[in-house]
Amino acid sequence: MDIAGLPDWILGAFGMDPQRTHVVDTAQWLIPERYKPEHSQYSEVLILQGRKWALACDGLVKSIQVPLDRVNLNQDRERRPWLLGTYMAERCAIIDVDQLVEEFEAVSA
Repeated sequence: MDIAGLPDWILGAFGMDPQRTHVVDTAQWLIPERYKPEHSQYSEVLILQGRKWALACDGLVKSIQVPLDRVNLNQDRERRPWLLGTYMAERCAIIDVDQLVEEFEAVSA
């Protein structure tokens, strides 16, 4: 636990209840096996639906539309249920935001 009894994967929060937004240490949550806090240079936040959660990012490069037929769907949702798939042309993960928010809610309750 870290800030005021919050899990250590929550970097902080902003806003007032009930509109409080919790900022998640994205790398620590999504890839804990490769997480090195000294490599994180978070300078941006991406606020997720409902405004209760935000992902800390080193930077936001661009927004693109990904053709569904080019997404390599995650066949093992047991291990990383939030990972919908990958788009190798941009070397990026496609995140199931609903699932991610559900996981945040489940472990922070």
